[in-house]
Amino acid sequence: MLCCPWLRLVLPCCPFSSHWWINPVEWIFHSTSNVQDNPFYVNENVVATDLIDPSRGLSSKEGSTRMTHSTSTLKCHKDPNSKCIQRIRSQPITRELVQSAKKATNKPQCGIPDQNFQRTDPLSSASASHTIGQKVFRRKRSLKTLFNRFKRARKTELASGSVLGLVFAKERLKWILMHEGYSSHLFPEEQRATLRLAFRLWSEVTPLEFEEVARVSEADIKLGFGTGRHFGCSQVFDGKDQELAHAWQHGDIHFDDDEHFTTNNSDQGISLLKVAVHEIGHVLGLPHIYRAGSVMQPNYSTVGSGAELDSQDRKAIQRLYGVCEGPFDTVFDWVREVKRPLGQPVAIFNTFFFRKGWYWMYENQNNRTRYGDPLVLSAGWSGLPLEGIDAALQIWTLAMEVTYFFKGTQYWKYDSKNERVFIEDSQGYRYPKHISQGFPGVPAPIDTAFFDQRDQHVYFFCNNLVMAFDVSSNHMAFGYPKKITEVFPAVVLGDHPNGNLDAAYFSYTHQAIFFFKGIYFWKVVDATDILNNPKLPFNGLLPKKRLSEQWLDICDVHSSMLIMK
Repeated sequence: MLCCPWLRLVLPCCPFSSHWWINPVEWIFHSTSNVQDNPFYVNENVVATDLIDPSRGLSSKEGSTRMTHSTSTLKCHKDPNSKCIQRIRSQPITRELVQSAKKATNKPQCGIPDQNFQRTDPLSSASASHTIGQKVFRRKRSLKTLFNRFKRARKTELASGSVLGLVFAKERLKWILMHEGYSSHLFPEEQRATLRLAFRLWSEVTPLEFEEVARVSEADIKLGFGTGRHFGCSQVFDGKDQELAHAWQHGDIHFDDDEHFTTNNSDQGISLLKVAVHEIGHVLGLPHIYRAGSVMQPNYSTVGSGAELDSQDRKAIQRLYGVCEGPFDTVFDWVREVKRPLGQPVAIFNTFFFRKGWYWMYENQNNRTRYGDPLVLSAGWSGLPLEGIDAALQIWTLAMEVTYFFKGTQYWKYDSKNERVFIEDSQGYRYPKHISQGFPGVPAPIDTAFFDQRDQHVYFFCNNLVMAFDVSSNHMAFGYPKKITEVFPAVVLGDHPNGNLDAAYFSYTHQAIFFFKGIYFWKVVDATDILNNPKLPFNGLLPKKRLSEQWLDICDVHSSMLIMK
């Protein structure tokens, strides 16, 4: 998390690894919880809360506050104390700032230096200074140029089956906090829990999964705390308040145990989480990034808390490892009614994605998942089956407001007010019930379902058939079932899911219906589309797109990390 404009070459710490020494640049965090004018939830932790009128399908967005980890990004201090901070702010270098930069050399720093990127070894340095303060000349390269080199090298090396000095060639990586490497100042489980969270933050935005193992021989990444000379490493820690940690790409992470590491958000001591997130970024292949807001800023600051990856950090790591893709069990907007401060009711919604017993809340206004997701289904949806939900169905009309979940041949009624499943109905009949009890004529099991506010019908999908169910009369609509291709024809011949949908979803944010299958989605033609192109068929399916183009960073994490929040 630290480093700077002057470099000093040191010997490799361990065989087949390279390491460099660097001088400090102030690494300052600044809180950026984007709380907009929010008259309803100013003091409540609501993430991605959207105001809607469900009966009309109209929406307006409301501000949000973080529900999980504290949100913070990096910001240049008002009194810059290094040349690197100057460069970020594009200010002239003055005598006062040079003196300030000298003082900054005594601040905590990362043991990884500024580096030039070579085609054969993208994280090797082309030039280095043996003396602190000796001027090092480097060609200016944009981060985009560097990552283009990364991508070219990655394609070449992946084709040959090996990835040298760039990225890991597999998506499941194993790590261990070495038994001889525990800190003497923290409880062992505190250390491991903090490191698990640090790995998880990277897993939440990439296809990578990190698994903690018990044997060093199984580990891809080995971590440990040491002082002075440690673990046979030629890089010697310098004691308190200088180098906090160092790391090697595809290798180890060492923390200086002379530092006062903490596992909470206290401003006393050094946050182990911040340091670990930064060093893991180096192990995964990222260089230092001189940009306000990046977790890869080279220097540490006690200002702020948390270590979340902002949008640019996410893009940087995804240039190396790609984006997350995968099918979902169901997708839905959960609508419920709340009251304004003066008592008038208003409806809000949140978007949820379910998969394999996990769920994500999607922040539509930020176009990303909530920090800290996914969570296990049982943690947020009391009483539902632990996995394999086929459909979430919310019927919201002037006469009816009800939420159902379907799995197999059964369905459950959900109490949105108390956030739990109903045990029984008003007549004393227990849930779950067979689908035919509540929806006569609908075969079971179903693939998915959604409520169409345009005609007040529920559309159930089973294999290649669709059934329209009239909720006002509690009967199947006349003429159904029909083939999906008949009711929802393809706009482009052959571009159609045909059947076996994963999810069908009306989005209040996009004011549109979407069909999901595999890693693709199809948008249903709506009134706006027809207005722009009258030749489009009613309810036609526009050409498919990848889910990752519309909904970002819905990523799995290793099962051992699902209980964390």
